[in-house]
Amino acid sequence: MLVGVIAWVTVGSTAAIAAAALIVFVGLYGAIGATRGTAIFIAVVLLGTVVGSSWYLAREAISIYRAVTSTAGPVDPADPDALAHATRAVEAAAGSSGFRVDLGEDEIGAYLQDGLTELENNPIRRVAVDVRDGVEGGQGTVAISGEFKNGELGFTGVISAELVAGAIEVTVTDLQLGKLDLPGIGRGAVEDLLTGVADLNEVLVGLDADVQSIVIGNDRIVVTGTHPAGELITSQSLLQDLADRAAALGTAVEAPPERTPPGDVNAASAEGSPVYVAIGDSLAANVGVTEPRLGYVSRVHAALERRDGRDYGLRNFGISGETSGTLIRTGQLDTAIAYMATADVAYVTIDIGANDLLGHLGSEDCASDIDHSACRRRLEAAFDSYATNMEAIFDALRRAAPRAEIVFLETYNPFSLGLAGAVTFEQRSDEILHSFNELAARLARDRGILVADGYTPMLGTTAATTHMLDSPPDIHPRPIGYDVLATAVLQALEG
Repeated sequence: MLVGVIAWVTVGSTAAIAAAALIVFVGLYGAIGATRGTAIFIAVVLLGTVVGSSWYLAREAISIYRAVTSTAGPVDPADPDALAHATRAVEAAAGSSGFRVDLGEDEIGAYLQDGLTELENNPIRRVAVDVRDGVEGGQGTVAISGEFKNGELGFTGVISAELVAGAIEVTVTDLQLGKLDLPGIGRGAVEDLLTGVADLNEVLVGLDADVQSIVIGNDRIVVTGTHPAGELITSQSLLQDLADRAAALGTAVEAPPERTPPGDVNAASAEGSPVYVAIGDSLAANVGVTEPRLGYVSRVHAALERRDGRDYGLRNFGISGETSGTLIRTGQLDTAIAYMATADVAYVTIDIGANDLLGHLGSEDCASDIDHSACRRRLEAAFDSYATNMEAIFDALRRAAPRAEIVFLETYNPFSLGLAGAVTFEQRSDEILHSFNELAARLARDRGILVADGYTPMLGTTAATTHMLDSPPDIHPRPIGYDVLATAVLQALEG
């Protein structure tokens, strides 16, 4: 049996089964079919095998124990040039609402090596990485090797990553310590250390990021996503262009007339039943106006009460900065659904998507040339992750409120200032937002969810309906912009 165990942890399960079967066969033969002398010889050999195997396993186990518990001593320094390059890339991502971080093997290795210095009770002295391509164009992996501080053992393993609701899940597989591919001894401790140091959510962009894609292969890791703490518009050329337009436009763009007056509820909730539930990002959270009653949620609530001649409760769960990924991952959707399970819900509105896309449009990659491959890669990642997330969100809402009227409010283009398509960026960003909205609208209609056109009535008006010509520019609506959005929701409900 011990021989089988040794084979299992050194060369794999197939050899282990074969070795165990051979030992069982020899033992049975010695006990049943062999002569007395042969039986004694077989017994001696088996006893020696047991003793030798026990000694081997004990020696390796002790070596592994010493390796994973010896934390004294320094960590090898990271390559300074590679670390500096990686740090600049990560800092740029942290300061931008839409980011794309592209790191080569040297930068990845340097960042992981530097990360070892931040770990408490760390037994690992150094790591090295090798980015491997996936099979038939699939996702690649990162082969990792390293040495422990006590110098007795090395280790190898494979790091894989997948994207789940805007977060990167890192898995360490095929971990081998010294000569053993151990299923237990020391493996858990080393896996935890490697998973921690390779946590791309923490290392690359911070835990509050919404990662839209991760591509491993071709000796690189490329991560695309959004960062709610970052600046929405990071392109200096676009910022200057907006400032120039502000000076040129003046009052050339007129705001539309008000159609849906401010609401009566000047808070995030109001008592009553049945209830209107609002879910979403900064638009649901009333960013851009001084009072909640000026936002679209309170306006819609008051209009529904006037139209239906009854008092409705209100629960507004909107959180500024939310993306479709963070809506799922950080709790707003779950909290709203838990509430809906206890309430009589008549209406649900959801606005989500602006933060998935607009940070990329405001980046230098897109502002300099919106049709450039660098911009296209960003937008493709945003579209793909948005589609996946919106399917999950719409399905969850429809299950939670099967009898409620649910309305999805489309995203407007804040760059649609009103220059009648004279500027290529404005025209192309209009087209991109239209496609982005259509993607979600199709998913909504397939599930019996109404679609409010918050896009079309804002076209060519955002110089007047939003704070885009403020300094610095702000994508959020003025009171009249929220009036436009509230009107769109009510029109969707009226059919």
